[in-house]
Amino acid sequence: MPKWKDNVIFLSSKPYGEVGMVASVFSAKNGRYKGWVHGGNSIKKRAVFQQGNLCNAEWKARISEQMGSLKLELIQSTAPTLMYNPIQLSALLSICEISDYILPEREPNPVLFEATIKLFDLLKISNAENISWVKGYINWEIGLLSELGFSLKLDDCAVTGEKKDLAFVSPKTGRAVSYEVGLPYKNKLINLPRFLGGSIYRNQDNALKDLIQGLQLTKFFLELNFFKDKPFPNSRVRLAKLLEDKL
Repeated sequence: MPKWKDNVIFLSSKPYGEVGMVASVFSAKNGRYKGWVHGGNSIKKRAVFQQGNLCNAEWKARISEQMGSLKLELIQSTAPTLMYNPIQLSALLSICEISDYILPEREPNPVLFEATIKLFDLLKISNAENISWVKGYINWEIGLLSELGFSLKLDDCAVTGEKKDLAFVSPKTGRAVSYEVGLPYKNKLINLPRFLGGSIYRNQDNALKDLIQGLQLTKFFLELNFFKDKPFPNSRVRLAKLLEDKL
């Protein structure tokens, strides 16, 4: 009988039958898995089954091709600590929604798992006024793209190979482009934020605009590669909107 035990991040759930549910979890050693949870719809277990919670999981099935069943025990709650910080909460939900949709099923990715846990910890210690964590969120999305084979190369100019005066990103290649090379085509290129290596002066005195441009950059490549035929996650849209409202 195939089975495993591991720590998991709870991603989503759907009702299944009168008292059960199908849960989607991200396992440190086993990747994204789905399983039936007995009694998952009960009021008693609702605290366990919240997006972003860290749980101890046991999965088993008669044969490996089956969906199988999951037993989950709460290790650490995440969402309740962010209830009064809507921007951080939107980020948490966005991480779970994006992961649930685009992570390949049953493919281990311990690097991304650890990066996600670290980002959750960063969200929990950030207050409502501190938005520096958004850099960590954007880098998480860049890392996610990279882990799935869609790396952005932002260290040097795709045309000249120079590492200075970088200002844009090519929407076709995901490569950085210098200001001089890209200026004639700037309306067709994506702005490269300063915190990701962009040296153009426009956002020098506005860190918030820089972060918003970072979200626009990763959103473009997530949509291009994974969300062509599906609406972009509402939580991710809300995250960008909440930040834009602070301008």
